[in-house]
Amino acid sequence: MKIYLMLTDTNTVFSRAIKLYTKATYNHASIALEPSLLKPYSFGRKYAHNPFWGGFVEEDLSRHYFSRAQCAIYTCEVSESQYKNLVELLSFYNQTKDIYHYNLIGLVTLALNIDFDRNDSYFCSQFVASVLSESGIHTFEKEPHFVTPEDLSQLSIFEQLYSGSLMDYLLTVSKEQPKPQLLLS
Repeated sequence: MKIYLMLTDTNTVFSRAIKLYTKATYNHASIALEPSLLKPYSFGRKYAHNPFWGGFVEEDLSRHYFSRAQCAIYTCEVSESQYKNLVELLSFYNQTKDIYHYNLIGLVTLALNIDFDRNDSYFCSQFVASVLSESGIHTFEKEPHFVTPEDLSQLSIFEQLYSGSLMDYLLTVSKEQPKPQLLLS
């Protein structure tokens, strides 16, 4: 079974501000269960025009800031039990999403290398690292609140599938999906 890591650069004001500090190519991380990225999960904006009101999200890749995004897509083989654990974790977060918040303070403490972990708050890469760890897929050498999108891209468990325009990737993958068979009677 496979899972997918999506790293993006949406070129929004918020993304550019983070990029000024990190100098990294991609500053947002999401995790998905299928190559078509129908439901990438992350911690990010709940509302398209407000980057400060965030939490657990099933990302809507039709939002305007994703239409011009650059991305890197990675895949990882996982066992059936790891996959099941990940699905259960994502389902739990989805069912309890109202209690979680975006960890804006965590971005600041990460930048300052301060060990500060907030309950019920995550930033994108912290969330991805947490679910990878909790599902038994990967053990990190540092706490999830110190993991960056760039750190995720360097994990040996992931193989890079694609780098470029997110929209081009989605178009390519949609063409590769099998067409439904019509049953004639």
